[in-house]
Parts: sequence; C-alpha cells; structure tokens
Amino acid sequence: MLDLFFSFVKVGFLAFGGGWSVIGIIDHMVISKGWLTPEQFKEVISLAQMTPGPVLLNTATYIGLKLYGIWGAILNSFSVLVAPIIFTSIFFYFKEKISKNKRLIQSLRYGVIFLIFLTLQSLSLKIDSFYQVIIAGVTFFLFIKTKIDPIYIIIASGILGIFLFS
Repeated sequence: MLDLFFSFVKVGFLAFGGGWSVIGIIDHMVISKGWLTPEQFKEVISLAQMTPGPVLLNTATYIGLKLYGIWGAILNSFSVLVAPIIFTSIFFYFKEKISKNKRLIQSLRYGVIFLIFLTLQSLSLKIDSFYQVIIAGVTFFLFIKTKIDPIYIIIASGILGIFLFS
C-alpha cells in the first residue's frame, strides 16, 4: 500500500495544469506495476470523468479502492493532495517573487502542454474500434461547437457506448 501511496504522491507533484496532464503517466505507472490492465484503466478513467470532482483525485481514489479497499481509497486520495498542499503553502509564502518570475510561469505552461499531449497520446492508443473514434470525434465536436452542458454529452456518450459495445 505504501508503494501505491508514494507513487501517487510523485504524480501529485507533476500535476501542473490539472489531473488530465498526468493521466498518461498514471496509465504507464499502474499498468507497468501490474496494478491494472489497460482495459481496467480505461474503465477507471471513464468512471473518474463521470463522477463529480477532479479527475486525478477520482482516479487515485478508485485505484486505491480497487487494490486495497476503503483504506486504500482514503490513503490514495490523500496522496494526490500532498503536493497541492505543499505547493499552495510555498506559493502563498513566496507569492510576490513567484508572480514576478515570467520565465518560471512560461516554463510551467510548456510543461503542462507536453503532459496533456502525453495524456492524449496514451488515451488514443486505447481506442480499438471505429465506433470509439466516431464517438470521440462527435463528442469533441459537441464540446467545442455547441453550448450543450458537458454532463449531457458525457451521459449520451456513455449510453451510446452501452448500446454499441454490449
């Protein structure tokens, strides 16, 4: 359980830009350590996105629950909160110096973009049917071009997936 905890503490320290920026890292970590199969990880991401709350926290909680029960869920949830607590404390302590350092802010922005592309690449490798490509494309289009509430798009995608893949 400690290996899981410290693994997600490390992930928490890399999660600049939100949880989606490190999903690719989590994917590689949990599959290479044998904690989840690629199919199970795909399900975890789907559930984490559909449930209320940040995707990183939901993912960590679910993986902790799956591997070690309720105590694993609690401990793993806390593990991804360690870094934000530390960073927030440091930020408020050094707020003036950090906000004036434009190169630091720009460097973090480029790092976040890279991590998001890594996540996109790792998730796209899990698309294994033409219908999944169509659902992903239509969903993306609806998110970008319409004012439909995202929760309705996610629910509709889930229902369509049930009919197509059951």
